[in-house]
Amino acid sequence: MSKVGETMEITSFNGLRSLVRENNQVKIVIAMADEEEVLLADAATKEGIAKFILIGAEERIQGLFDKHELSRENFEVINECDHKQAAIKAMKMVKQQQADIPMKGLLHTSEFMGAVLNKEYGFERTKRISQITIFQDQSNTLTFLTDCAINIEQSLSVKKDIIENAVLAARLFGIPCPKVALLSAVETINEKMPDTTIGAVLVQMNNRGQIKDCLIDGPLSLDNAISKEAATIKGIRSSVAGAADILVGSSLQEANTLSKALNFYAGFETASILLGTKEPFIMTSRTDTLQNKVNSIAATCWLYQKQNSST
Repeated sequence: MSKVGETMEITSFNGLRSLVRENNQVKIVIAMADEEEVLLADAATKEGIAKFILIGAEERIQGLFDKHELSRENFEVINECDHKQAAIKAMKMVKQQQADIPMKGLLHTSEFMGAVLNKEYGFERTKRISQITIFQDQSNTLTFLTDCAINIEQSLSVKKDIIENAVLAARLFGIPCPKVALLSAVETINEKMPDTTIGAVLVQMNNRGQIKDCLIDGPLSLDNAISKEAATIKGIRSSVAGAADILVGSSLQEANTLSKALNFYAGFETASILLGTKEPFIMTSRTDTLQNKVNSIAATCWLYQKQNSST
């Protein structure tokens, strides 16, 4: 199996987890770890994905280790009952190189993100922050779907940032020139459907080199984006149609609904990552399965390992 500094396409979550295990182990610090985070940290530790520091109420955390008959010896526990201070401590530990990646535990997203983006001890923002769901379908390949959780407004400039974040992620997963499908309900430009007109502009920006390192086409309905047969029936001639590596939702609502359908209807394995800051961080969904949360941790660890492979 190839090492972190080499270029290769990762086509499965099993392959991803194996690659992460082969490279330097990442240390994750969880701000306000509670029952869900303790169980997740234990599962990821047993898989050899990462090491963990648990910040939270020490008595509560010890009680959870006892309740679930887990060994505490593999974890560092830092006592902190204040949510805001837990987030600050997590970020400062990363800045002081006592940990590598901060992760949100049982605290409000605003408190965690306030620490992540703090100008004094937080991360530098490189682009607009966006979320990407990675899923493994029946063909045993990994596909990227965005933005499923962060950006409500989806103007032209927002869409450009969302696409560029997803392209960066796909390239770090070994796809040198990812194919990007801009999803819509139709395949034609309709001025009454703003996502189709924005899509047409994004395609032209890609053609003119304003969005690099990828091939973009759209608008495309979901069937034409992922099925060559459907695209042929519709008479769509495109190198992206039927072969998309990245699916870009026409709206947050569409991408979010599709992401949940992949989990709850199709039962696909998924992972969630966030991009837009210089260093990666982790926020998992509380409704995700334990395995999908482990996948999210593995995917973020891979981003960290790739970004630090030359240092």
